[in-house]
Amino acid sequence: MKTIAGFLVAFLVGFVLITVPVCASDVSYKIRSTVYDNTDPSTPAGDFYWDASTFSGFWYPIKPGLSSEVLYFHNSVNSSSSIQLGDEIAEGDLYYVSKPQTKKTRIGGSADGSTYIVDNVDLKKYYLMGFFGSQYLVIPEDPSDLSAGCKPDNIAKILLETKSGFKKQMFAGEEWELSKGWSLTVQQVDVEGNKVWVRLNKDGEEVDSAVISGDPELSRPERTYLYKDDDDNPVFYCYVDSIFKGTTDDFVVFKYAFLRDEIKSIESGESYGLFDVEGFKVPSVMNGTDYAGSGSGTVLNTGDDALVMASNEDVTLGPDRVVDLYDGMYLKTEDTSGSCLKMTLWKKCTIAVQDIIVDEDTVEEKEEVVVVDLAEEDGTDSPESMASVVDEVEGSKETVNEDVEEVKSSVATPGFGLALCLLGLASSVIARRY
Repeated sequence: MKTIAGFLVAFLVGFVLITVPVCASDVSYKIRSTVYDNTDPSTPAGDFYWDASTFSGFWYPIKPGLSSEVLYFHNSVNSSSSIQLGDEIAEGDLYYVSKPQTKKTRIGGSADGSTYIVDNVDLKKYYLMGFFGSQYLVIPEDPSDLSAGCKPDNIAKILLETKSGFKKQMFAGEEWELSKGWSLTVQQVDVEGNKVWVRLNKDGEEVDSAVISGDPELSRPERTYLYKDDDDNPVFYCYVDSIFKGTTDDFVVFKYAFLRDEIKSIESGESYGLFDVEGFKVPSVMNGTDYAGSGSGTVLNTGDDALVMASNEDVTLGPDRVVDLYDGMYLKTEDTSGSCLKMTLWKKCTIAVQDIIVDEDTVEEKEEVVVVDLAEEDGTDSPESMASVVDEVEGSKETVNEDVEEVKSSVATPGFGLALCLLGLASSVIARRY
C-alpha cells in the first residue's frame, strides 16, 4: 500500500510540473490617464494637455522629479470654451512635445565640484528626455560645456549605468560583458605602479585601449577611463576605484560604468504615427505651460530646446472613438449624450517575462519606468492608489508607486487547478490511512 501511495504522489507531482508552464509568455498591460470631462467645472476652457502627473505612461523619474513630455490640444475652434464632443482638432493642432532635462550622472554625483572633466568632456551631467514614454539620452551641443544646450534631434538609449554602490572586481585577462556586444577586458594589472591596462571591445573586436591610473592621490576624473566618438560624445566610461594585490592574482575594482547605444537622428518632417516632426523649439502657442515635475526646467518657454511634433491629419472627437497616436499610445472617447466629452489617453505596454522573473543577485540595476493609471474608473484623480510597473531598459531602473489599470497574461495553466485538487485528495487519503 505504501508503494501504491508513493507512486500516486509521484504521479501527481509530475503532473503538476508538466501542466505548469516553465516559460511564460510576455505580460501585457494598459496605462490610462485622468479623464478629460468637459462637464466637470474644474476642466479648463481653451487649450488642454496631459503631462506626467496626469498620464503615467510618460517618462517621469520621481527622483529628482524630472518630466519632459506633454500631449497638447490647441483649441483653435473655441478658445473660450472647453473641447466638446464632436469637435474637430484641426491638423497641426494636436502636439506632442518633449523638452530635455539635465540630471547628474552617477559618476558626476560621486565627486565634489561643478564639473567632472575627462579628456575635455564634462561627465558631471547629461540631458535626458522621454520619447513616447521611454527614456533617452540627448546629445549635448558641446560635450565640454553642458550649459550650451542640447540637440533634441539626436538621442540614444542608455545601455548601462551601474548603481552608485555597484563595484566590479576584475582580474587580469577577465572580460566584462556589458551590453549589445560591448565588453571590457583587463589586459594587465600593475599593483606597484597603481595602473591597469584595459581594452574596450565591440563584437569581439578591439575599438580602444588605455592605461588608467588608480592612484588614490589623484582626483576621480584623473582615474576615469573614457571612450568617446568622433564628435567627443561619451560612449563608455568607468572609474578605477582601487587596485589590490591578491594572494595569487592582482585585481582592479571599477565603479560608475556607463554605456550608450548608437545615436538616433530625428529629422524634421519625419512621421511618427499621427505626428510629423515640426521642429526642435517650443512654439509660442504653449509658452508658459507649467507641466509635471518638481525639477526647475518643467516650464515650456517659446524657443526652448525640445522635440516638437504636430498632428498630420484632422482628429474628430466623436463618441466611442479610438485614435491611434504612436507606439501603442492612443486616445479613447466614451459614448456619451449631448456635447459631453469624456476622453482619456492610453498606452499599451508589454513586459518580457525574462525582465520580471529574474535572479536579483544577477541584476545590477534597471532604469526607465512606466507608471500606471492615475485615475479611478469614474475619472477622478486618486493619488492614494498610485502603483508602479517597471518597463524594460538596460542600465538602471528607478521605481515609483502608481496603480496598474490592467495587467493580463497570455499564460494558460491547463489542468493546474485539477492537479492541485487531485493532489489534495490523494494527500487526504494517505493521511487517513497513515
